[in-house]
Amino acid sequence: MNLQQLRCVLEIARVGSMTKAAQNLYISQPNLSRTIKELEKELGVSLFRRGAQGMEPTVEAAQLLRYAETILRQVGELESIYRTHEQTMRLALAGPHSGYITRALAAFLAKQQGRPLNVSYQESATAQALDAVSRGQVQIAVVRYQLLYDDYFKELFAKAGLASRTLLRFTPCVLMAPGHPLAGQGTLQYDQLQQYPQILRGDAQLAEQTEFAAPPQEPAGRIHVQDRASMYELLRGVPGSYAWSNPLPEAECRRHGLVQQRCAGVAMNRDVALWQAKYGLSPLARDCLVALQEAASRQGMLLRAMQKAQEGPTALSAEQ
Repeated sequence: MNLQQLRCVLEIARVGSMTKAAQNLYISQPNLSRTIKELEKELGVSLFRRGAQGMEPTVEAAQLLRYAETILRQVGELESIYRTHEQTMRLALAGPHSGYITRALAAFLAKQQGRPLNVSYQESATAQALDAVSRGQVQIAVVRYQLLYDDYFKELFAKAGLASRTLLRFTPCVLMAPGHPLAGQGTLQYDQLQQYPQILRGDAQLAEQTEFAAPPQEPAGRIHVQDRASMYELLRGVPGSYAWSNPLPEAECRRHGLVQQRCAGVAMNRDVALWQAKYGLSPLARDCLVALQEAASRQGMLLRAMQKAQEGPTALSAEQ
């Protein structure tokens, strides 16, 4: 028996739902069910039954619940005795370059004033972020992939023992220099891009899966880079080059000397937050995830509002 099992029992009894308890504890429902079954096997009793009001504690569980409340309260009191103000809490995250993630971190940190923190955010491509969270190097990873490959990535997450929460969906655009032959031509078609070199940023080994809908033929060359600054510089310097990108604010486009345009038939992308399902999230990481969800929700509303307000096919000004 361990403290996590006691927390699980108390939360199920409190909310009366296995699904809701799993969400509140930031673990997957199968993991929660397995935790309860292991505890029931250890104790030799059934702890819950399904009733009219949902999951109800059995008579045998009543005494366990009383002890669990006392134990967890005493553990909290004991921790508070030995927890000093000088202790530093640590949080590590990985994910793509996105404005809403930066804003979420800023909002999260603003609420932590006075608390000693060591927070790191590593801008990472999909494969790097997946590896980091799977190895426990970060508590939360945000990965971005094309919705066409949703089943593939969900299976990948399950095999890695990762819990997930969708943050945002968005439609990417084409980024290019103002002097590009296609700049200002309205909504583009895929076949118009094939005669120009494409710049890919991030996962070269996953380019076909984490970029956008596969064109009918290969582009006229590909240039792979690992960072956004290099991508911007190459777009300005390589004649006719283009790159797929999440929608950027017009101010950022102007600052980097670039323009962005829509392309017909582009598949939607998904941003997903990941963490290790087996261990759940610490209270600090849980607060950070809430901040990410709130920022992503606001970003989604902004994207939808700006899409409706667009008067021209090239008026892309939503920020990611």
